Amino acid sequence: MMKYISIDDFIESQEPEISSLLWQIRETILNAHPKMKERFLFNTAMFGIKNELCYFVIIKKNKGVEIGFHRGFQLSNEQGLLESKKRMYIHGITFKNLEDFREKEASFNEILQEAIILDDINDKSIFSEILQAGRKKKS
Repeated sequence: MMKYISIDDFIESQEPEISSLLWQIRETILNAHPKMKERFLFNTAMFGIKNELCYFVIIKKNKGVEIGFHRGFQLSNEQGLLESKKRMYIHGITFKNLEDFREKEASFNEILQEAIILDDINDKSIFSEILQAGRKKKS
């Protein structure tokens, strides 16, 4: 697996169609909230305010991009776009290309705003909550 030094490096190294999609998704996420931050962790672009909200990854099989939401299982999914892919916590949305993203952008923004609200009302990341719950069970 190739190691990237930054989100910019990661995006620029992709095929042009995927790269333009990633730039647009990144801009949309960063503009969703004035305190939205990004960081590059585990060779992945992560976005969050208090905790990690979401990340994006390249899907090689169908040449798309998935936005994974850390608290995806808690999102309402009224738009019907979130998929669990048999994951317990993270649910995501896959965009095949820029046109697909633009068609679903309003719904994506609704999901993103709901994720921001969940982040605001929860002091800890979902993963620290899971770890803490597991420790309480053992006690």
